[in-house]
Amino acid sequence: MQYVLKVLALPLAAILMVSAALADDEVTMRFGSHLAAGAPGITEGAQVLIDNAQELSKGSLKITLFPGEQAGKALQMYDLVKAGAVDIGTIASAYVSSDKLPLLGVLELPGLASSSCAVTEAMFKLGSPGGAIFENDLKPNGIRVLAYMPYPPYGPAVSRKKIESVADLQGLKMRNAGGLMEHTVTALGGVPVKLPAPEVYEALQRGTVDSVLFSFLSVESYDLNSVADYGTTGYSFGTPGDILFMSEQRFQSLSDTQQNALVEAGRKASMHWCAYVDATESKYIEEMRAAGLKIHTWTPEQVAELKEKTKSVADDWAKSLEGRGKPARAVLEAFIAALGE
Repeated sequence: MQYVLKVLALPLAAILMVSAALADDEVTMRFGSHLAAGAPGITEGAQVLIDNAQELSKGSLKITLFPGEQAGKALQMYDLVKAGAVDIGTIASAYVSSDKLPLLGVLELPGLASSSCAVTEAMFKLGSPGGAIFENDLKPNGIRVLAYMPYPPYGPAVSRKKIESVADLQGLKMRNAGGLMEHTVTALGGVPVKLPAPEVYEALQRGTVDSVLFSFLSVESYDLNSVADYGTTGYSFGTPGDILFMSEQRFQSLSDTQQNALVEAGRKASMHWCAYVDATESKYIEEMRAAGLKIHTWTPEQVAELKEKTKSVADDWAKSLEGRGKPARAVLEAFIAALGE
């Protein structure tokens, strides 16, 4: 009887050994973000990715979040992720679109998009393996974007000075995140001022800037309506956002199951984010109006004037990058086509 039990136990032992060998090793990952712990980009974006990745990997991925620049400053995150000091990072697209990942600048072109979800879908088409942005920007730099989190269309959402006409933008010191929005501000006669988002409140309060290019979601997050009296809505100065990314080397070090978990979790987080911001942007506008913020809606005639003044921005962007060997015109055309689908 004991001999029979031993014989029967052998296949079971073999199965258990194979199962153990096939099980993914537990991997601990550090996720760094410049966003505050309670910011929508964390609660409705980064945390959604983390929760889904841990579940989809069946617990083999253990991701610890370090918000509020605990793992590194906003402008350092790209290099920290590339160097392996941080496994996953959040970075504002405009922080890298001027030099490191210039094709991401398509997000910052004025007058193109009105829906965050349309922008998100377009970026997945261009930024996933095989897409023009992935093959010409992300892959050569060893970057893997897990999630795209575009903000609602940016504009002079808050201002210390009244804005009721395009002419009122003349001479305004306008905070922008950098990249192409600097060219948009210049085309409209403003003075571009580049500042990281955490520094904007104090700059607006002190008068270092007159106006801030933001979405109203961001205005709410940074409480900027408490230090400004005016704002505008109704025309997109660009749809920059945050990207959640990791190095391709780190991504490839993971098992297939873990890679697939991160890819699917990134997609889920992106779509959750865009649905959230598309639904809440108009709500914040109405709430801030009710609280006393004087928000001007650009008229159709003013929109036409804004488009006329900024029409050279996209062409100049494409021409500049084509000169650097980047297929910017193809990316622009593909982005516009994807937005229309």
